[in-house]
Amino acid sequence: MNTENSRIATAILLTVFTSLLSMLANAQPTPIRNDVPRVGQQEVIMMRHAYLEQDSYDAWYEASSTGVWPWFERLGARILGDFEIIYPETDDATPDQDEALRFARYASYEHWRATRGPAVSSDTGGSIRLAGNGGLSNGSNEGLATRRQYSQGSRGGYFLMGYTAQTHPIYMPGLNESYELIESGSTTTASPDAPIPVRLDRAQPGDEILTLEYLKISKGAFEEYSAITRNRIWPYLEKVGGRAVGQWRVAYLPNSQGVEDEEYDEVYNLTRYASYDHYLATRDNAVSMGGNGPDYQDVIDAAAQLEAMTLDRSTEFLRGSPFGSPPQYAPGMNETYRLVD
Repeated sequence: MNTENSRIATAILLTVFTSLLSMLANAQPTPIRNDVPRVGQQEVIMMRHAYLEQDSYDAWYEASSTGVWPWFERLGARILGDFEIIYPETDDATPDQDEALRFARYASYEHWRATRGPAVSSDTGGSIRLAGNGGLSNGSNEGLATRRQYSQGSRGGYFLMGYTAQTHPIYMPGLNESYELIESGSTTTASPDAPIPVRLDRAQPGDEILTLEYLKISKGAFEEYSAITRNRIWPYLEKVGGRAVGQWRVAYLPNSQGVEDEEYDEVYNLTRYASYDHYLATRDNAVSMGGNGPDYQDVIDAAAQLEAMTLDRSTEFLRGSPFGSPPQYAPGMNETYRLVD
């Protein structure tokens, strides 16, 4: 049987299986009510990798964003996004496959466990107990079935704990200085201490990318490391057009690939750029966009502090935009029930 015939046969079997699930769900309706939200728990993010059939990423994403994620957000999760891994600086590591990374937020590890499958042995466990069944859950089952057509394995999943960036205004007062133009087309100066004020041209169109930086840092240094990043690095990054998504430490929880090392902690830093060229500019010549005021010197000093705590680093490049948790209208099914236990 050739590949195309195999795909058709698999699709038919998955469709039949999904239809049976939907029939069962409709035959046994399970409405629910919810208690008040649990507060004060430690948020976790599940970062999960997927190997996919070549050229299938768009179909994978469509099944996720229109089928699976509306249901999971009804369960209380929030989807940061699913991104395609790209290789702008090296040869493609998987030229015969697509690769994806998905980031989903949960209120706690307990919350993540409660969303696994239709039933989990805990007092709040199981997705059906969290949100009942019906058309919304059927759509998720169909989306999962579609994704299974394209899935070809995974590097695994990691739980992350840390800080998801919040969008907020930043006030950086301008310096009360006057300048005279001495040369056009360059931001270099004869003296390294000379002021570099800048003006900005129109925003350039681009193909948005993200960088996922993996770091090994000194054991127990994450809170200090993250505070420096959030308070001193991210403001200048935003000034020059980058957007931090978050910085998180790998959490070594059950059902995760993470294995704790006694010598270092593992950290992931996720950042958005308007394009690969934008990323290069922020890395190699940020001063040309942001100038070298006191905010720039603070970034240089902060980066030196972070480097002293960093043992190793590597970067992966991703394509896509965060999901953004758009509003979803899933109507109630206009049914009446009575409490029986």
